[in-house]
Amino acid sequence: MGFARPHDADRAPRRNLSGPVQRRRDCRSSCHWRYPQHPAGTWSCGVNVAGARVLVTGGGAGIGRHLVERLLAEGAEVAVLEFDPARCAELTEASQGKVRAEVCDVSDANAVDVALHALFEAGFDPDVLVNNAGIIHSEPLVNLLARGDKVHARDSWRHVIATDLDSVFFVTSRVVERMLAKRIKGTVISISSIAARGNAGQSAYAAAKAGVNALTHTWAKELGGMGLRFVAIAPGFFDTPSTRAALSEATLARLQQQIPLRCLGELDSLYLAVRQAIENDYLTGTVLEVDGGLVI
Repeated sequence: MGFARPHDADRAPRRNLSGPVQRRRDCRSSCHWRYPQHPAGTWSCGVNVAGARVLVTGGGAGIGRHLVERLLAEGAEVAVLEFDPARCAELTEASQGKVRAEVCDVSDANAVDVALHALFEAGFDPDVLVNNAGIIHSEPLVNLLARGDKVHARDSWRHVIATDLDSVFFVTSRVVERMLAKRIKGTVISISSIAARGNAGQSAYAAAKAGVNALTHTWAKELGGMGLRFVAIAPGFFDTPSTRAALSEATLARLQQQIPLRCLGELDSLYLAVRQAIENDYLTGTVLEVDGGLVI
């Protein structure tokens, strides 16, 4: 993934490639703020994943677990907020204690405060937050074939909004508060969905993810001047056990024909988008759609 050549590139002074490359001075540079250093002799547009402290919500399974494993492999220090105690224990054991996993229902503001307080007191101050925790729910607004009440259940609406949207607000507000207190030039990445554009039968899920996108835009404008960046990543259909469990082979085949690249996404493609959001310090207030071109 590259960057466009600037119009005045030919007039720019050439760098001495035999020695360390000096990182460009930018609007987020300040000796008063913590900005993870890059290994000697390397250069990146922003924070290098290696050495960064990354907090992942819902990191015990699925997309979150894959992100945790890739971040660890690339040298990040990782902590996780996870609802399932068994997953927390398994993750800690599998990582040989490298991952600090806190049991937490991120849809509960009080639980979030307690878990984050424990992390902060233990000395874990995040450079990066990945809001990954969430659930998918499909239910029509009105089901004329249903017995009894035919409208979308109020309880399921509240549950999806709490898990997929409230959690992002609760966790981000506390983490950003900590970043500002510690003068950390932080990045907040929220996993959204292409359903945020609207998807039949997913009122609650689409509304929650559209809300995530709106918060990303709002916070980027509100806090960019303080050195913080906010990026949403909207996956399309990925080849995961949950996808294959939810969709028949025939449905998957039809779906792949609708995707310009004619294939489901691999989780590594999603991780690369996360890494791009971490390392590119001029990327903020945007939604990266990683969907093979499905929503073109």
